[in-house]
Amino acid sequence: MTGADVPGRASPWAPLLAGLADAQTVPAFAALLAEQVMLVTDAHGVRVCLLPRPAPDAAPLTPLAECGRGLALCDAQLAQEVMGGVPRATRGMHGALRAGPLLLDVVGGRSGPLDDLQDLAPLLGLAFEGVQAREVRRGSGREQETVTRLVRRMGGSLDLAQLLSATAETAAQALGLDRAFVGLLNPDPATGSPGTRTGEVFTHGFDDDFSGGVGIGPASYERLFGRGEAIVYEHARDQGSRMAAGLAELNPETAIIAPLKVRGRPLGVLYVDSRRAVSVTEDDLWLVLSLAEQASLNIDNARLYADETRKRQSAEAMREVGNRLASSLHLGQTYEAVLERAAELFGSDACAVYELQPDGRTLTIRSAVGLSSEYVLRSRVKLGAGVVGRAVERAETVAVRDFVTEGPGGGSRYTRQLLAQGRYPFRGIVGLPLGVRGRVIGGLALYFERPLPLGAEELSLAGVFAAQSALAIENARLYEEEVRRERESAALLGMARLQDHEHEGPDLHETARLAVQAVNGERGLLWLAPDEAGDEEVGVHALTPTPEDVLALRAQLGRGPRRLTRRHTLEGSASALIVPVRSGQDTIGLLYVDHPGEESPSDRVLALSRAIADQVALSVTRSRLLRALERQEARYRQLAEGAHDLIIAADARGTVQYANPASLRLLGAIEGLNLHDLLRDPWLTDFQTAWRHCLDAPESGGRCDLRVEGLTRTLHLEVRLSSVSPGGGMLLVARDISELELLLGEINRRADEMERADERQLELRSFLSLFTQAQEEERGRISRELHDDTAQVLVAIGRRIDRLARDLNGDTRARADDIRADLNGAIEGVRRFARNLRPSVLDDLGLLPALEWLASQATTPTRLEIQGNERRLPPASELTLFRMVQEGLGNTDRHAQAHTAAIRVVFQGSEVTVTLTDDGVGFSPEQARRQAQAGHLGLTGMRERVLLAGGRLEVRSVPGEGSTLEFSLPG
Repeated sequence: MTGADVPGRASPWAPLLAGLADAQTVPAFAALLAEQVMLVTDAHGVRVCLLPRPAPDAAPLTPLAECGRGLALCDAQLAQEVMGGVPRATRGMHGALRAGPLLLDVVGGRSGPLDDLQDLAPLLGLAFEGVQAREVRRGSGREQETVTRLVRRMGGSLDLAQLLSATAETAAQALGLDRAFVGLLNPDPATGSPGTRTGEVFTHGFDDDFSGGVGIGPASYERLFGRGEAIVYEHARDQGSRMAAGLAELNPETAIIAPLKVRGRPLGVLYVDSRRAVSVTEDDLWLVLSLAEQASLNIDNARLYADETRKRQSAEAMREVGNRLASSLHLGQTYEAVLERAAELFGSDACAVYELQPDGRTLTIRSAVGLSSEYVLRSRVKLGAGVVGRAVERAETVAVRDFVTEGPGGGSRYTRQLLAQGRYPFRGIVGLPLGVRGRVIGGLALYFERPLPLGAEELSLAGVFAAQSALAIENARLYEEEVRRERESAALLGMARLQDHEHEGPDLHETARLAVQAVNGERGLLWLAPDEAGDEEVGVHALTPTPEDVLALRAQLGRGPRRLTRRHTLEGSASALIVPVRSGQDTIGLLYVDHPGEESPSDRVLALSRAIADQVALSVTRSRLLRALERQEARYRQLAEGAHDLIIAADARGTVQYANPASLRLLGAIEGLNLHDLLRDPWLTDFQTAWRHCLDAPESGGRCDLRVEGLTRTLHLEVRLSSVSPGGGMLLVARDISELELLLGEINRRADEMERADERQLELRSFLSLFTQAQEEERGRISRELHDDTAQVLVAIGRRIDRLARDLNGDTRARADDIRADLNGAIEGVRRFARNLRPSVLDDLGLLPALEWLASQATTPTRLEIQGNERRLPPASELTLFRMVQEGLGNTDRHAQAHTAAIRVVFQGSEVTVTLTDDGVGFSPEQARRQAQAGHLGLTGMRERVLLAGGRLEVRSVPGEGSTLEFSLPG
């Protein structure tokens, strides 16, 4: 009796028998059997194999399922024993058990449960054959059942990814294989027809490393799509073939590939495989083909639905785009909406709106997203060049799949530079013309960093989008043009009203605000150069500039209005303009307006800014002229008020409008009186006659002289009449020349006195010159007498004393020697005095040796410096310079307390300059005046002597810094 027959004891194999009864397929039966055997017997590994029929000794086994490990220990000899008729064989850890057509290899299982299983072997065999019979009975209905289950599972969904993923999963499960995928063929970029390599895939059972790309060779392509067959790949059979190389990444043991096509058009493949060798039956192939057919229909339906959905979405998107573009008439917002919707609809990485310039030959980027600032600023495309230039010139869409390799070349120099350097960032490019009412106004460019992903339908949609965008841009342009004109008119009208304040000038802050408003800017600055008062004027709007900012802007001024690059604008702005405010040929200020946007000011804005600057210049010049006129009038009035002449102004009827104080003092209150009545006054009878004479005699120029009596004193008036306006106004100016006559007499008298004083001064100078000459002659005479007479007598006496001393002895001789020494000192003193009076070296050798002798005789260490070509001077000049230096060195020795002194002689063309300097205590001008008042006239005498010689003397001294005397004489 087995364990299964013991009353009260539950068999451990009961769950296995219950589960096997529900198994629907052979693989499911084998997998459940292997799993339960391993679980109940605590085995390391279990393999379930199908015995061949009939069972030859060397026929191979067909593995149906396995689990666990250690199966490498299975002994082929035990398997042969079981196949030879032994129900169970055991060797070591390995045991083999036969159950009908099945063979169980068990590694490491417990013996008790295996004994029980051996008793159940006939039941297992019958159960397995029942499963086989059910599969046979199902036969051709298997495909229908699988397809029906797939259709029921999808529930009518048209989501392509969901459909194809479910198809792959269903195929793998229906065939009992491990993995499956549905791969769609990439379209040929040249023709648009399906290619020979799968691109987009939908997988089941694959890991993340699977790339999804599988190539299909020509033979396989013909079998799949030409004949509609499924291809079975067996690694053991097909290794080394081209198909094996194509499936190397997948590395299957068994694989089935079925075609996906609809209406004769290839769509892709259905691929199912296993990493283990599996026997593929005809039923399996029909099942895969049925699933592939159903998948093809699903793909076609999903694509048709996607196309219809895309068309509907495109139409909806176009309506939304039209509504969005029509919702704003602001040009900047319209550009932003166009670029935003273009990037959203077509998935571009960057896009730009190009504007056709007034020259009709150049395109510049007006607005862009995804492009660098440098690209926007430097891209200037010639019409007909590049993708956008060709699209605008032809007025049709131009698309380039790979611009780097297939493109027509860069439309701008900057683009060509990037292409040459290999730094161009985009590959796919679409150029769309922006035209309205038969006129192209620019272009729209779509940039893709990958090859162009748009098909014909997307490009057609892009053309419709460009047409709507062009209409929206043109409407916004027209609206903004009208708004700009109204704004300009309002600003110019406001600026014209500001000119009503003629004398004060325009309000610069308000003028700056109106100028910014007129040119559609954000901030502004109006700077005016200093006027006659010396003050500069600044008006600002939404801006707080520093003096350095104003100085930097002034450096950017030119002859006319100009655009400024970002690095020359004030902080916080991206674009700006600057225009000089000119009055005639003079620049009297500047106008600066900026904007935070990248858009550069247009030529129209520049022309308008010039007009605004001219109007500001006119207003400022007019107000400044009026203020200058008022200042001049005030100055004239001040002169008239302070004038001693009579100044009377009358209108065309003769009524006195103005009389200056001098007229009021002389004539009384005459304002408001008629000048004709005034002139008929009895005491002005002569004046009336003279006036008539002035009027009747044009050659007189309206000027006449007359004497007026009857006042406190007789007046001699010089009268001048002149017209001050075309209306007949009159200006009368009368000068009392009687006082001038008295003044002239006084001047003549004083001139006579000055002439006599000059004669006296000339006499004194002549006397001084003669006195100096006589003094020098007397000094020379005394010097000669002392040298020739007195000195000779003393020398003779000395010789006599020498002879006498030789006859004396002792104390007497010593006294004689003392007398001789005193006599020698007297002789030397006489000679020195004689040389000081008139040094012979001056007469014999000239000025320079004499000055050198003076330097050697001075108490203060003195050096002599000479510059220029040395030459002898006239004797009088040499004597004068010698005496000046002699007097100066004497003053230095006596008063300067100097450590050193210097004599510098400079010989120039027709002049000699001698400079005496010392580093003594110096003196101030006040000290020099006090010395002169005390009777010390050394400097005064020196100055007079130099002037007598026709030279000049300059004295420079600072207390504590020494003194300098500079003598200059002709010679």
